[in-house]
Amino acid sequence: MSQSSPPDAVSSRPAAAPAGLSRRSVVAAGTGNALEFYDFAIFASLTPVISQLFFPSGDQLAAILSTLALYAVGFVMRPVGAIVFGRLADRHGRRIPLAISVLIMGVTTVLIGVMPTYAQAGVLAPLLLCVARLLQGLSVGGEFGTSASFLVEHAPRHRRGLYGSFAFFSSTAGSVLGALVVLVLTIWMPADALTGWGWRIPFLLGFPLLAIGLYLRYRIAESPEFEAVKAVNARAKSPLRTLFREHWRAFLTLIGICIGFSVASATAQAFVLTYIRSVLGLPAVQALTSVVLATTFGVFMVLVFGHLSDRHGRRAVLVFACVLTVLLPYPSMLVMGLGGFGSVLLGQLILWVPVAAFGGAIPALFAELFPTKVRASGFGIGYGFGSAIFAGTAPFVATLLIELTGDTLSPAWYMTAAGLVTLVVVVTSVSVRRSSDS
Repeated sequence: MSQSSPPDAVSSRPAAAPAGLSRRSVVAAGTGNALEFYDFAIFASLTPVISQLFFPSGDQLAAILSTLALYAVGFVMRPVGAIVFGRLADRHGRRIPLAISVLIMGVTTVLIGVMPTYAQAGVLAPLLLCVARLLQGLSVGGEFGTSASFLVEHAPRHRRGLYGSFAFFSSTAGSVLGALVVLVLTIWMPADALTGWGWRIPFLLGFPLLAIGLYLRYRIAESPEFEAVKAVNARAKSPLRTLFREHWRAFLTLIGICIGFSVASATAQAFVLTYIRSVLGLPAVQALTSVVLATTFGVFMVLVFGHLSDRHGRRAVLVFACVLTVLLPYPSMLVMGLGGFGSVLLGQLILWVPVAAFGGAIPALFAELFPTKVRASGFGIGYGFGSAIFAGTAPFVATLLIELTGDTLSPAWYMTAAGLVTLVVVVTSVSVRRSSDS
């Protein structure tokens, strides 16, 4: 499967947007991504609190598993969101779905902040939380593929990897912001206040992000590549049908790459905090601080690997990511298991290297797998299914593995297996040619 851009009905790729316009587009797309993943981060960071408030149980593990299952519910709607918003983006442009998705995420995040708990509303509370998570999954499903495609389509040909990496950079930055907010509240507030009402604050803080994201996205210009396709009336009448009839091999390649990336990234971003608090017993403040520091490191490494994918090709960076996903999870968790802040932080830093390598290369690669007329659908739906199946379930599977085997290092083997599968996909299905030269 070539990683170069498939031919469109347009004879040549249009020139990228002017530098100033491209920078504004990066900021607008990035702000929306940050909002989308800010909520997922605070939900993961507050898992121990939310499990007590919405799933009371005498069995702490059962409560945590219930909350992690609800975390996975947020991924179930991603493919649906990708289908709905992908078709909209491929038929009518990238701007409209980008604005709608950030609106849905912002509103539902705020609603979680005012939602009654189990003690206040009984079984209605977890049901409402489930509905909110489904709507957020719908929003994210329409967000990432469209925004990453939008960024790549605004990029100069030789900088697609760097521009595309801003999609994962901004989403991870949102995760850092979410974890940082929870950390500050954990330090500042007594435990009973955080459990009583303080947990609502991070969700309510999503409102200003919503306002900023909507304002910026309302003002952005349409993707130049989409405008070129629109100008010659080359848009697909049915993007979904065209995708699965003509580009199913690219779709399967994307799913295969998602396996290793999704398991590794969900483990680093969603599972690790619960692991180091509930399994390793690290105090909340130290655990959150280590996560913020490690994720901040990962944020900037994403941009480095995006740049390297422009210089050396997407395939080289992805092979590197896969090999490290096979080799590093066990040593990473072994180091974390030594206990203490320093060991926990070092273990996370090790784990973040392959995650950042994936995050730097895949946005541009996934966009390049599909022509402009079905790009948002192909990228979004494939990534949505991959995330729903593998990222959404990774924290649950990792926790369950520890419970079933009694081995606190068992989640490492799940990451290793996922990395091996993706390595085979990359070696057999991704071209060695540099995308920037295509």
